[in-house]
Amino acid sequence: MDLVSSPRIVQVPSGSPNVADRDVVVVADDGPQWFRLRSLTVRGTAKPIDDRAYRLVPKRIVAWDYGSLREVSTPSGGPAALRAPWSDTEQEDDLEAFQSPNLQAAMRKSRVMILTSRSRLGLPLAVPLWFVVSHDGRIYATTSASSWTARNVAVCPQVAVLLGGEGRDCTDRLLVRGDGRAVRGMPPRAVLAQIAWRYYLQPQFAAVDLSHIGLWWKRIRYYGQSQAAHIVVTPKAATEYQLT
Repeated sequence: MDLVSSPRIVQVPSGSPNVADRDVVVVADDGPQWFRLRSLTVRGTAKPIDDRAYRLVPKRIVAWDYGSLREVSTPSGGPAALRAPWSDTEQEDDLEAFQSPNLQAAMRKSRVMILTSRSRLGLPLAVPLWFVVSHDGRIYATTSASSWTARNVAVCPQVAVLLGGEGRDCTDRLLVRGDGRAVRGMPPRAVLAQIAWRYYLQPQFAAVDLSHIGLWWKRIRYYGQSQAAHIVVTPKAATEYQLT
């Protein structure tokens, strides 16, 4: 497929900044259960065509579907390990997490967040992640130590989280800005218990998992390719948007 000849039309919420002729990342995400997770990430340049509407000229498209795990050959060599100021253990955060009724409601309703980070060179990366919220309002998400999200957060802690839009008729969005930390290893046990209940153990999700029991070994190998890590986001501010 010729990416240049296949533009996407994107409309942004009222009050959004002007992104005309700027490089942007668009994420389309679907599926609340692990084996039904699908996502499409389009990186390109936004060309204005109407009020709050843009034609996205793709430069790169990445798609994945966890329900279609398959064996692939491992390339020889690979990128050199990046050195970054990782947190090797959990530590107390000095900043108090921003909290508000709207933020708490959005985090309860959303099952997936779009986490945006920046590389050392300022290149943005937006990925959908499962998440849970601790008792003090911090957002936890698991990832791998080799992921670009973890690497980005380790060198540039300023992140943004987008919540909302998971229902067909949902027009509310909440943009959360905060500070992130990349921590090696698994999150605390209380956080792991939240993740297990929220995404795996509830009856409707357990049924989907059991129906894909033949793919469990591939999931184990998928997670075993890299050391575990997790991201901790301390919200600092939240802005509401609505699509009209």
